[in-house]
Amino acid sequence: MRPDVLILVVDSLRADRVLGDDRSCRTPNLDRFRESAAAFTKAFSVASTTTPCTASILSGTYPFVHGVHSLAGRPLRVDLPTLPELFKASGYYTWAEMTGPLEAVTGLDRGFDEYRCRPYTQWLDTSFGDELIARLKSAPRPWFGYVHLWEVHYPRRVTPEFNRSAYGETLYDRSVSSLDSQLARLLAAVGDDTVVVFTADHGEYLSRSKKNELVTRLKGPAAWAKRNVPGVKKLRRRLMPLLFKGLRPGTPTDSDGYRAWLGHGFHVFEVLVHVPLLVRAPSVFPSGAEVRPMTSHVDLFPTLASALELDSFLPFHPNGLDLTDLVRNGGEPAREAVYLQASGARRMNRPEQWLAGLRTERYKYARGMHNAELPEELYDLKSDPEEQRNLAADRSDVTTDMRAHLATLMEAGAPVAPAAETAYTPEEEALLEARLRELGYLD
Repeated sequence: MRPDVLILVVDSLRADRVLGDDRSCRTPNLDRFRESAAAFTKAFSVASTTTPCTASILSGTYPFVHGVHSLAGRPLRVDLPTLPELFKASGYYTWAEMTGPLEAVTGLDRGFDEYRCRPYTQWLDTSFGDELIARLKSAPRPWFGYVHLWEVHYPRRVTPEFNRSAYGETLYDRSVSSLDSQLARLLAAVGDDTVVVFTADHGEYLSRSKKNELVTRLKGPAAWAKRNVPGVKKLRRRLMPLLFKGLRPGTPTDSDGYRAWLGHGFHVFEVLVHVPLLVRAPSVFPSGAEVRPMTSHVDLFPTLASALELDSFLPFHPNGLDLTDLVRNGGEPAREAVYLQASGARRMNRPEQWLAGLRTERYKYARGMHNAELPEELYDLKSDPEEQRNLAADRSDVTTDMRAHLATLMEAGAPVAPAAETAYTPEEEALLEARLRELGYLD
């Protein structure tokens, strides 16, 4: 019998909280799991927003192919094969436990025998955790499961015993420590032969200031008041510039505090797109191995298809690369750059502010996706890992090369003909908007 396969995705989990040495959170269970898995230390999401990231994992294509650019707008194009369809065609029982904005109307349910988008308050330490563990033990075999967790996303979930400085200097770090304790029983519930992919959909911006960290804790009460107290919405718009110096209403800003308030979706900075990627598949990847070349979420589709010998079932060639080849070649770099985009948070309903970008081993480049008037950005990650100095004007030669590389990738990256436009029905749009409003993404 083929092995069961579990993709475990933690919303907003930064790579440095799993792979970094300088961290205040405690993750003994993830550390132990890492010893049994291959760690892809330079793995990147395609975007800093959940829905396009998930669409790329499930389709193996970039957003400019699958058409899901943000939390709303349009569903997954109907002619693209998906990973659950691949597994289902291969005899697997397929199921998904989603949360956040991943409603079935997004089209991400295609190929799943069961697809549930639960309220985000159903965390692993609630009855949902017990139900999930029961499913892991009793689902018809072989199964392919996809689980999306919300514990680290704001509002952070920290169980009482972990709400102490010993488990993290910030609420974010404590939520990671708290989640780690829950992952212990989840990982123990799957068989040793189960292929487990552990990753995040994107990262999170965290303030460097304790003052801004405290202000960020007001997000929850502010969202409640905005929904339930008349006049608070207008008052909030006036107060925000006072809270975060330099804030221009409705536009992204260089303010550290405002970036922390947004959390993610507003840019393609490293902390927003660098994600953990641990793959436990002993027959394919050596346990404890570190794979250092750049990889992308779009690589998971062809990698799982190849590793489980499922690639002959669907005549489709995704944008991603087969990472089993990368390991066989001794870790030699397989690509020059990974694609990135920002189309969430304050940019969600404003395509004129969306960013498209590339990351090479040394440089990060970003430009307006649809708006040529947005300034180009270029960062030298070797000399400026914090991405503080925009060198687009000073290094015009590199900027020109990166601009051309991005254009070539977007033109040549789609192996399939463009599909007819798809759109949400009014009922689907209303359902999705209600969900996004509940999560605080819409006023």
